[in-house]
Amino acid sequence: MSKNKSGGWRYQTLYIEHGTGDDEITREYTLCEVYLDKDGKLEDSNENHAMSPMGDSVDELIGTLQIMLEDAAKWEPVEFESMQVGMTFNKSRG
Repeated sequence: MSKNKSGGWRYQTLYIEHGTGDDEITREYTLCEVYLDKDGKLEDSNENHAMSPMGDSVDELIGTLQIMLEDAAKWEPVEFESMQVGMTFNKSRG
């Protein structure tokens, strides 16, 4: 997984809103992998809006989880339905 801000794969926090009409709208948050071009624009993403961390060893799994946490903290969440090729992402203020 590339951590290069000028392009490559990274994790992006997404949300999906549930509820309509008189129901209270709630958000469900998840992560997906996104591929950014050299200008930082979305070029591709994994097909699922949710993914699970994996590794070939416990150490690799822990490393993947650490990268997921770092990326989740670094970028503002976006609505899954708004994901489109060419979009850019905002860094978190926190």
